[in-house]
Amino acid sequence: MDETQRIRLCLLDDLQKVKMQEDLTAKPRRSRKFRALQGQRLNFQVALFTPVHTFLSCQVDSLFRECVTLRRAGMVFCDLPADPQDPLAATAEPGYFPDPLLPLGKGGLLSTPARKWISLWVSVDIPRECPSGRHFLRLSFSTPSREQLHLAWDPEPFPPQVVEVELEIIPGELPRQTLWSCSWFHVDCLQRWHNMGFQDDCFWEILRLYVTDMVAHGVNVLFTPLWTPPLDTAIGHERPTCQLLQITEEGGRYHFDFSLLEKWIRLARECGMERFEFAHAFTQWGARATPKILVNGERRFGWDVAATSPEYREFLDQFLPQLADFLRGHGLAGKCIFHNSDEPWPDSLERYRESLALMTRHLPDGEFPVMDAMSDVDFVKQGVCHRPIPVTTCLENFQGLPLKSRWCYYCGGTWQHGSSNRLMGLPSWRNRALGVLLYALGQEGFLHWGHNFWFSQYSLDWDLNPWQDTSAGYGFLGGDSFLVYPGRQGEGQGPVDSLRYEVFAEAMQDYRACQLLESLAGREKVLEILQEGVERPLKMTDYPHSEEWVLDVNERVLQAIDRLL
Repeated sequence: MDETQRIRLCLLDDLQKVKMQEDLTAKPRRSRKFRALQGQRLNFQVALFTPVHTFLSCQVDSLFRECVTLRRAGMVFCDLPADPQDPLAATAEPGYFPDPLLPLGKGGLLSTPARKWISLWVSVDIPRECPSGRHFLRLSFSTPSREQLHLAWDPEPFPPQVVEVELEIIPGELPRQTLWSCSWFHVDCLQRWHNMGFQDDCFWEILRLYVTDMVAHGVNVLFTPLWTPPLDTAIGHERPTCQLLQITEEGGRYHFDFSLLEKWIRLARECGMERFEFAHAFTQWGARATPKILVNGERRFGWDVAATSPEYREFLDQFLPQLADFLRGHGLAGKCIFHNSDEPWPDSLERYRESLALMTRHLPDGEFPVMDAMSDVDFVKQGVCHRPIPVTTCLENFQGLPLKSRWCYYCGGTWQHGSSNRLMGLPSWRNRALGVLLYALGQEGFLHWGHNFWFSQYSLDWDLNPWQDTSAGYGFLGGDSFLVYPGRQGEGQGPVDSLRYEVFAEAMQDYRACQLLESLAGREKVLEILQEGVERPLKMTDYPHSEEWVLDVNERVLQAIDRLL
């Protein structure tokens, strides 16, 4: 058979983004060998090209056969993939991008387009008890029979093709994640998509799928809507009601029913979730007003009620002590964080100080710390906040200050050129670089606002379809507002992971690998390995900008672990 009539395969790292029209034959992975720790998820891709539209079956032959997940990298349209001024963007031009990782078709068949490249995403979950040493994984691609395809004619035959990779398993277990990783879970978006709420049993089953998926990707702090979160909401507007607390009031005394919150915590723990963060107690950008809170089944608080109102002060004075006791009773002291107001503006410093005082009078810092996304260093210098979460590009401004915790966050702002991020138009190495940078800079926590924000900016449109609109109605750069796509509407359908989510999870694993090496050789040795070949100290905005560095630094860490075990 002529070479142009054969199935063409190309083994790639997970940091490549396969474009359908790109010739990948000149871009194979430099080695067919992968190194991994016990308990690690390893990802790679097999790019495929067929001369005609056909279906292929893929057989896995390996000790890890039951631990292998095969998904197809689907394409979505993105009109704002990156900032045009970002010199390290792969592209800022609108177009189709590989992002959702879709299950294979019926019978595990892979549908391929004619004369276009597609990616088969391969995830291998290395068992913790896996024997160390060399192992092999073989993927065999062949044309299925007419019976498998339920056709009345024979499909186009192709000679079978095989990809074999070597897996070297290091005799060391990836340690438990200690980094606090927050990815704000917008429950109202999920409920709106499926048209159901806390009263529906089906919702809780879908919720279980999402929380389990978070844990599998290194998200270990669950954003919890005590009341409808006052986030990304236009002044005077509101988001769909999403409130776990059932509140009644009579004669100035509030009664708080924690039964739904208890159900939420129980389910999350069953999924492996260890920590919780609670919806902000005041509105975004400076604690101007109160969140939307229902009391006696009606809205009692919201944009029309000032943050400093005596009524809300009384509400918090009654609620927060009871919540603290509830959390202590469930063993959650030291495992929760609270939020006051997200990214307060400079002119709101005094309002922020007052609102924070209302919270901390009932929430001891050692048990229930209050921290916020905050990039204005004056809030710290004036003693208002000791637990800021600055954006990565402002992190240096907070170095050397007497902080009680070291956290950071990123978003898709146009000012974050060169820094780590996970936008659709950025190369994946900028996504994965986050893990070693967080470790090198001594960060204890990382936060991102958009796990599944499927509304438009300011929540003005609740009915966007994220499969069709990836920029929240032109509000954000594509990839900023969500990491997962919603499953089909109806019962029992969980999230569809993105390629970006898998790469982010690998960044979390890189952080944990550095911690394992630290336990064997000390932090200074790890920093020496991370800094190798880099003239200036690593910073969030200054690090080697290349896929090679990201892969090489991880390889050096794993090699060092292997030598010491």
